[in-house]
Amino acid sequence: MIRFLRMIWLKRYWQFWGKLTGLLLILTSLIAAYWWFYKLAPLVHVADPRWVDVHSEKARWLEEQKDYKRTGRYPDLFFIGDRIGYYGDKVWFLWLVDKAAKDKFRVCGCTMTALALMSNQDTNSWVEWLKTNRTRTQEEWIQDGFSKYGVSVHFPPSTNDVEPLLKIIGGKTWNFLVGGPQGTNAPDAIPSYVQYNAFRWLRDSGFNPVSFAVSNATAVAPNNLTVALIRYSQWEGRFPPRNGLGVLSFGAKPETMPLPMILELRSLTVVYTLITVPLLAGIALVFFSCRKNHQPNQVPDSTNAV
Repeated sequence: MIRFLRMIWLKRYWQFWGKLTGLLLILTSLIAAYWWFYKLAPLVHVADPRWVDVHSEKARWLEEQKDYKRTGRYPDLFFIGDRIGYYGDKVWFLWLVDKAAKDKFRVCGCTMTALALMSNQDTNSWVEWLKTNRTRTQEEWIQDGFSKYGVSVHFPPSTNDVEPLLKIIGGKTWNFLVGGPQGTNAPDAIPSYVQYNAFRWLRDSGFNPVSFAVSNATAVAPNNLTVALIRYSQWEGRFPPRNGLGVLSFGAKPETMPLPMILELRSLTVVYTLITVPLLAGIALVFFSCRKNHQPNQVPDSTNAV
């Protein structure tokens, strides 16, 4: 009896439950599409070497920024090769510190390295560090980082900064990402994040390594600046000034090339007008012609018959 009543109930309401199930399936599909084509799309792009190979460094950095904003993901400098530490400004530094202060955000070596690269600093508590440094500029943070290694640089940059910064680049290195904080392991080594900031301070000041080597040929070798110039060239090959990414406030931004005339709005308007107007006009003519041909034959007026 219960089975019979259940069958009657299902038969009566099957249309309602069928519609409800269909709507839920559609909603599930839309949610999955939203996550795949919007939320996770930037992460898929930057993690796909095929996508990276055919897109510029600027496009890659733009996708990485979208990924952070959409998913709140922590940096991955090791496996995915995130650039936030190299290209991030003060805004991104503060964003990352605020995210790292939350319990559910993973703080790993990549996160600490990204913060060190952006600030030229290393501390046990970034929250405490920001209490006295939040109002200062990123350039001031970087200057303070150099002072810990006995180097004082000018703002705006001066030619007197060149040799001291080259000595930082050419000094004994310490891979901060892989090796972590120095501690007592290499007290005389300079962390990689300090060497990177020395490189970009020189790069953004307009430093020319070839001109410097030619003008200081007798001073380069004795002061072991040869290694520094080689390392500088390696950094420059990886982060060239022409891409305009991670450039400090005093650096020259690359000029934006104007769009060719064929891509200007007026040209595109003419092109799309020439495409759409004749198409719509032709469709309209065909439609009305067919409609005229299918009209019923009119019966002649008998009053006019002879």
